This record gives sequence, C-alpha cells and structure tokens, in this order.
Amino acid sequence: MTDQLFLSTMQGIKSTQTPIWMMRQAGRYLAEYRAVRAKQTDFISFCLNPEQASAVTLQPIARYGFDAAIIFSDILMVPWAIKRNVQFKTGIGPLLDAMDKPDDIDRSCLRRLDEKLAPVGKALELTKTALQGKTALIGFAGAPWTLITYMAEGGSSRDFPKARQWAWQETKALEGLLSILVEATVSFLSLQAKAGADVLMLFDSWASAVPASQRDWLVVKPARSIVEGVRANGHRQPMIGFPRGIGEGLIQYAAESGVDSVGLDHGVDPVWAGKNLPAKMPVQGNLDPLSLLNAGPEMFRDIDHILDAFHDRPHIFNLGHGITPPTPVENVQKMIDHIRNR
Repeated sequence: MTDQLFLSTMQGIKSTQTPIWMMRQAGRYLAEYRAVRAKQTDFISFCLNPEQASAVTLQPIARYGFDAAIIFSDILMVPWAIKRNVQFKTGIGPLLDAMDKPDDIDRSCLRRLDEKLAPVGKALELTKTALQGKTALIGFAGAPWTLITYMAEGGSSRDFPKARQWAWQETKALEGLLSILVEATVSFLSLQAKAGADVLMLFDSWASAVPASQRDWLVVKPARSIVEGVRANGHRQPMIGFPRGIGEGLIQYAAESGVDSVGLDHGVDPVWAGKNLPAKMPVQGNLDPLSLLNAGPEMFRDIDHILDAFHDRPHIFNLGHGITPPTPVENVQKMIDHIRNR
C-alpha cells in the first residue's frame, strides 16, 4: 500500500477503504518503544535525537501498517526553543518556568528558533526516506492557546486559571504573546514541511478551557494565521486542526480556521459532526482510547457507529485522543482488523 489512500482522503476524496492512524501511536504501550526510551537521558533530548526519533516513529508502522506515521516529537518543542526550560518529570509530566505576565517575553526569544528545532526536521528527513513513499508522514505543532496554558501555569493544570485570567484582564499583552507564538509555530511547521512532511497537524489540546465567547481570538484566529503563514512560506501540505473539546465550536473552527481537515475528540457525536461540518471536509476520529483496554463488543459497536456516520464523507479513522500506555498491543490489531475487514 502507498501513502495515496491517506493523502487522497485528506484531499477530500472518499474511498471504499478508511485510512487509519492513531494519536501517540509511537509511545509507551509498545515494548519496542520502551526499550529505546530507557536508553535516553531525558525526553527533550530524545525528541532532538534525529536517529532515535525516526526509529520510534517507524515502530508502529512496522508493527501495524498504519496509513500514516506522525513524527515523534512533542507539542512543547516551541516553548522549549524559546527558553521556557521545558522538562519532563516521571509521574508528573511537563514542567516549565511559569510566566508571571503574558509580556514576560518578547520577539527576541525567536532568535535561532529554526536552528534549535532543526533536529526535528532531520528526523523527518530520515523517516521520509525510510518510508519510501509507502506511508504518509505527518508533522505537527502545538497551537498557541494550548502552549500558553502550559507557559502560564508552569505545567499541566485542571482548569488553567492563570491563562484564563489573562484572557479577561491582560488582553493586549496576551495578544502580543499569541502573535509571538503564531510566528514561532509558522516557522516550526514550515521547517517540517520543508523536511518532507506530507501533512501538518495543529494540536489545540486544551481548547476546551476557552470560554465560548473567546474562542474566536484565542483558538480560531491563531489557527487561521498559522495556516496563512505556512501558505505564505510556499507550503501547500494539507493541514489538520484538532481543537479538542470545543463541541459546537467545531462549526466555526471548520468554517473559519483555514484548516483542510478537523480532528474530532471522543466527546463529539459523529452523527452530529456529519450533519454540521462542511460536506466535503475530511474528518478524523474519534474512538474513545479507553475502549481499547478491553476491546470488547462495545468497542466494535462504536467503531461501526463512527464508520457508518461518516459513510458519505472523507474520513480518517483515529482515536478521540492519544492511546493510553496500558493498552494491549493485540487490541490495537483487533481494531485495525475490524476496520479493514468491514
């Protein structure tokens, strides 16, 4: 199989076969990944090791034959590159130098950005060569709002109170920070496009924290500026937007963000999405990752429900979020077999 099934679906062509890949498909649920990870000094260094990042990107392709590979990296590579001291602590997750105010940094932080992130481009080049045109390759970045939540709080949070307070009380300064992060993200995605990514993806993992009244300037407009910036740099790769948890806000996002395709989290009713999103827009999603833990009849029922809901539009099968570490590898194969044998 070549990469044409995935790429033609991204271009709006409905096929009799549904292409498949999974978010976090290169990760801790795989023994071969854990073996490589155990030899790395820290997570950021792992992401910046082109040979190792490429090797783990290819692992799920070798095991499952997914229709797309996604480069092994992290949504926090941009904050790392602009000197927010990103670290990953076992059992805790990401830790950063928290910002007191949105204007704690200025555009000087963007100096040498491409140089710092060049290893990600090298990993893409190595992976592109290894795939030999048989599997599509996805590059990605974190969306500005999601990056701001981590940069404000200094790590993960239940409800991101500081970032949300900035949106109400520090509007002008926050607009400045958004602008810096848009520029950085355009640069990073353009680097990946130049290195050989076939598709680009924008993860707004914490879009759900944005009040509906503020989605336009915090979620939709930054996404559109990024799409326009990547296009202005001469890159025409299709782009997927994943504004996780915004519910009915997907209608505006799909219409106004400029992305070519939207990813659906598992909170989205696929029948609703089929009726309310643009008729020819490819969608990606959206099986609950936890259904894979047992892979019982309920999982197969939900797979069929998703496939039936999108029977008349371009659809890429994926999970509604990243696969969880305890997932048995054989259950992933069961999911794939069920989809491909329908």
